[in-house]
Amino acid sequence: MFFKKLNPWHRFALAGLVLAVLYGLHFLCCSRSALVEIPFVYGESDMYANLKWAQSIQTQGWLNPHPYHPDTVWMQQIAPWNQWVQWWGGDVIFQQSPLYAYFLSAMFWLNGNVLYVHLVQALLGMGLCALTGLIARRVAGDTRVGWIAFWLAALYSPYYAYSWTLLRDLLGWIITAILLLLLLELDLSGANKRKTNWLMCALGFALGLGYLARETFFLIIPLVLAALAVRVIRSRNYPAFACLIVGLFVALSPLLIRNAQVGAPLFSASNRFAEAFIEGNARGVRADQFLIPPSMPAILAQTAGKPLPVVVATLKTHPDPWSLIHLQTQKLLSLFDPYESPDNLSIYFMAHISPPVRWGLSHWMIIIPGIGGLILSLRALDRRHFWLWLLLLPLLAGVLIGLPLSRYRQSLVILWIPWAAWFLVALARMFSQNRRTACLMVAFLLLGWTSCLTILSVVPRSKYERTAEYTLAIPIYVHLGQPDKARELLQLFHEKFPGQEP
Repeated sequence: MFFKKLNPWHRFALAGLVLAVLYGLHFLCCSRSALVEIPFVYGESDMYANLKWAQSIQTQGWLNPHPYHPDTVWMQQIAPWNQWVQWWGGDVIFQQSPLYAYFLSAMFWLNGNVLYVHLVQALLGMGLCALTGLIARRVAGDTRVGWIAFWLAALYSPYYAYSWTLLRDLLGWIITAILLLLLLELDLSGANKRKTNWLMCALGFALGLGYLARETFFLIIPLVLAALAVRVIRSRNYPAFACLIVGLFVALSPLLIRNAQVGAPLFSASNRFAEAFIEGNARGVRADQFLIPPSMPAILAQTAGKPLPVVVATLKTHPDPWSLIHLQTQKLLSLFDPYESPDNLSIYFMAHISPPVRWGLSHWMIIIPGIGGLILSLRALDRRHFWLWLLLLPLLAGVLIGLPLSRYRQSLVILWIPWAAWFLVALARMFSQNRRTACLMVAFLLLGWTSCLTILSVVPRSKYERTAEYTLAIPIYVHLGQPDKARELLQLFHEKFPGQEP
């Protein structure tokens, strides 16, 4: 009630203050822990690879003709590094979408202290909360929905966790949210051709920037271009589509120039599709953890890492279509599992350090009302949700093409939170309009949450944590001259993993 009585500017100020306090607390706790040093010593992680890649950019210049490529233990068990380079198509090709590595390099050029990177990422995390609220406000045309979405995002635990890690995911989420907000603004531009043209230019730039940030945009770009082309044809505002293409190529121009200079394929921005597709779709993989399928070496050797042959060979590892359908079903159902499966940094380890991570909202709490909001929007055929419906397809496909690990499934939360806010406001409205419908909606929530915690919870809670972070952090605390923290963590390790030694 107090918040509702404030005028709009006071609400913005109070919301910004609370958000700054939460992210500030998270930053302060993490900055005083071993989390600062783990990326520098965890050689098997993408965080370590990103740091090395950023260093290679600083050393070689922005063209980065020989970008850093990892040579991890699991890769060595499959083939020597030179063989991997051949499968990738040469060492001049980026190993992942390059925007984050260049962001890191720029940050280190401005200041060599990695804490500044974490601080900027905390600000980006705060920006993502604001964008989520604006998206929900535009979709619903209701300020209440926007504020609820903002607070859901502000209290969402994984956003805090992944705003700290030195991974590219946060940039991808920010750009996706900006793209979605621009698309919604385009719907409100009406017959204002000047505004439409500027928005189309910005949309093209966002699409190109997204391609540089996350491979998922390889799926997003064709769908959005097709939908916008239909809009242009109907309105006969053909200059708007030209603005869209100009914006797209302006964003991609650094990549095109760089690739032309070093002799790489012009639009190549990542070389990891082959192994990612095999890891996510070959027979024997699991939806809840990262495993190397026994068939990977043979598939890579047989296909030379070419995308289409890799897809065909990987699908052939299944004895029948039902095997593949079963795997994809398990991956889809894993989106409802409360377990946040790690591949770089465990959220459960970070929860011991950061109160917002420990006490924040979890994914399973958001996805059920999020799906409820999706159902309501489809039932009403509310065209204001069109762009959310459209982006759901490539974002979901991007998760299911590989493994639905924790940081990958978070891309869908950009849609779940606005839909969850929409659902909760509709639920509150129904209590005064139609009690029977309201009771059905409450039953939907309770049944969904109960299912997440029971039949859809595949991974036992005793398996949530892993030893890697403890093994890395204990000697870090010793090296930093903090023996008390090292002993405390060692004691916690023995409680979590009885009978094991770090």
